Amino acid sequence: MQYDVVIVGAGLSGLSCALTLQKQKLSFIVLESGERPGGRIQTDLKDGFQLDHGFQVLQTGYPEAGRMLEIQDLNLQRFPAGVAIRYNGRFHIIADPRHHPRYILSTLASPIGTLKDRLAMLRLARSVCQGPLSEIFTRPETQTIDFLRQQGFSQGFIQRFFVPFFAGTCLDPSITASSRVLQYIFRMFSQGDAALPTKGMGDIPRQLAAKLPTEAIHFNSKVAKVDGGIVTLTDGSQIHGRRVVLATSLAAIEQLLGLPASLSSLGESCLYFASAWRPPFREPFLVLNGDGQGPVNNIAFPSLVAPHYSTSGKTLIAAVVLGQSYLNSENLEQQVRSQCIDWFGNAVQDWDHIQTYHIKHALPEQTPPTANPYVLPKPVSEKVRICGEYQSLPGIQWALLSGRQTAEVLVTELC
Repeated sequence: MQYDVVIVGAGLSGLSCALTLQKQKLSFIVLESGERPGGRIQTDLKDGFQLDHGFQVLQTGYPEAGRMLEIQDLNLQRFPAGVAIRYNGRFHIIADPRHHPRYILSTLASPIGTLKDRLAMLRLARSVCQGPLSEIFTRPETQTIDFLRQQGFSQGFIQRFFVPFFAGTCLDPSITASSRVLQYIFRMFSQGDAALPTKGMGDIPRQLAAKLPTEAIHFNSKVAKVDGGIVTLTDGSQIHGRRVVLATSLAAIEQLLGLPASLSSLGESCLYFASAWRPPFREPFLVLNGDGQGPVNNIAFPSLVAPHYSTSGKTLIAAVVLGQSYLNSENLEQQVRSQCIDWFGNAVQDWDHIQTYHIKHALPEQTPPTANPYVLPKPVSEKVRICGEYQSLPGIQWALLSGRQTAEVLVTELC
């Protein structure tokens, strides 16, 4: 059988593409090498806990999320609008006074930055929220570290706040990623909330996949070769399409197209612990490592934000470690535990280790020059197109956008 479109990959971009094609009544099939949809967005159930594959959030300000998802059905649980920064032996709360007025004085008096830094934050928030979102990706581009210096931020504030914050979102401790990416992220945090679906981040692709016919997605179907409109699976079977869309990771696309590996993958490890212990601040703020010492970049408490993440009543703790060098570390758990003992005290010795996820390809690098995510990459050939993070940007917003836009182009070509 020949389909109008064969989609390789059931991540968010592939699902978004399929849903858009379905609305236009084009025939399609989605080939997914794994057992479930979602790509890197997965949630496992283990010992009564929901474990996302790496610490992830859904920003309520994503325009495409409002377009493609049934947000109300995700029953989003929002993080508090602030962070707890570990610096010089203490936790310092920096919170949005509009949401957490009780932290106004502590935020103003915090040693994390100066009054000049706070004023620069206000200017940056105002600047990134002006005009349409797409305009950010036409602005002059430089490395984030240079952009922040140009904006007047002190070196101390950059190191204590922006380094762990930006590293947590882009997995880039050197903060050399594009200044456009920083401005986009800052806009999302300024205009919306970081949130978790009640049933875990994996509920996002599950919701999208549930809108498609069951027979439209073929799981455990690994593609070995793409030759024009002919897709060959590893079992030797072939599927024909008038068009083929590659909607998979950068590394997989490079392999399918025979391109040299870019060596640009950023890795992370996410260690999950459980305990009856609770953090020493009232709200479950995201904790950032402002000292820059030790393996842990940030710590979150998912079950204190979304209670369904723990059915036992215990606190679920997610510690994020960045860098490829830690992926094969034999004593990473002990290193993380030791750092957490220094931060939170001896109660950490009783934390139960649940699971560690080592994610080799967590994100691609986003150093300048970056692609404009509103502009689709050129077709590989007359019959083959690419959507997703390849020649675009990674993230939920851009995966959903690229899938939709790619499908809209195919509709014009095939109808």
